[in-house]
Amino acid sequence: MHTPTLRHHGLPLREGAAAIAALSIRDYADDLVTLVASLESPPLLVGHSMGGLLVQLVAARTAHAGVIAACPSAVGPSGLNPTTLGIALGHALKPKPWAKPVHPPTFQRFWRGVAEAQTEEVARAAFDDLVCESGRILFFELAMPWLDRARVAKVDYGAITGPVLVIGGGHDRIVPPRLARRTAARYANATYVEIPGSDHMVFYGEALPVTMGHIDDWMADHDVFTNT
Repeated sequence: MHTPTLRHHGLPLREGAAAIAALSIRDYADDLVTLVASLESPPLLVGHSMGGLLVQLVAARTAHAGVIAACPSAVGPSGLNPTTLGIALGHALKPKPWAKPVHPPTFQRFWRGVAEAQTEEVARAAFDDLVCESGRILFFELAMPWLDRARVAKVDYGAITGPVLVIGGGHDRIVPPRLARRTAARYANATYVEIPGSDHMVFYGEALPVTMGHIDDWMADHDVFTNT
């Protein structure tokens, strides 16, 4: 199993901020495509949130055993809702927000908007792992894709013909279930599962064993790894 760290995301928050600020989602995708190409066999691509979008971008460019996109980030205005707007507003009001690093929200806003179904201990552990993200990605490539001539966040759904599992959180305020279902509907060979009562953090707390159970069932149903 490989758990790659996105470019510069292994740096301490302050040190990584300037390095991350201007990165493109294409930079992340290129790094992951290079990793996949170096492997001995096609991998199962698994990603959560923005990672859920990234695995789709990578899958369209690589051989893979399957794709699991958990609560995948939306591209364009559909990704805006009261929770995402509340988290992003402070940064959006800065001059040229697309050119600056996006710092994590306060813990209380994170717990309330992203991890509301988690205990404080679990939410705090997840929060403490957060680092800055690229303003270019969040406030240009994802939020205003029509201005990006390269359309780097656009997924080539037709290029992904293998099995796809899309996971939604029943109470996800960041990527509401309707958006996760919409992603699944774009594929010819997709399965959608929803974790009842879960917030955005489907790989944490009480949601984790439920999520993993669905993944195990899906892998068995689609013979993942046996046909690669």
